[in-house]
Amino acid sequence: MAILSQSEIDEFLAEPLVCHLVTVRADGRPHVAPVWYVWQGGHALVMVGEGAIKVRNLRRNPAASVSIASPDRPYRYVVLEGEGIVTKENLSQVVRDICLRYDGPERGPIYAQELLSQDRMTLIDIRVNRVISWKGGD
Repeated sequence: MAILSQSEIDEFLAEPLVCHLVTVRADGRPHVAPVWYVWQGGHALVMVGEGAIKVRNLRRNPAASVSIASPDRPYRYVVLEGEGIVTKENLSQVVRDICLRYDGPERGPIYAQELLSQDRMTLIDIRVNRVISWKGGD
């Protein structure tokens, strides 16, 4: 059992794994939601609908964490903690990047266009200030 190196973290975060985004509800309880994301320049960028609970939570309290875990052995995980900022900066490109990452070259661009045409998407830019990682043995 050990922590991942920075290059291992970057490689792991490049994999199309679903992450769990944690925000804080108005009553202080955690809200956890599985989301698609992309790791760019030390930020986790998540696409969400503007009316999502997680968006309301972050506008009230920007504390956010994401947890990403590998499904197979050797198990690895990364937890990113930071501040979640709701933004539309580079929305179209980030939505395309995320859809391509998870849905591939055939379905990804089509799904991105469907989402963007509804004009209801926004981004959560998680500005990471703490990284926790772990890897198991073979």
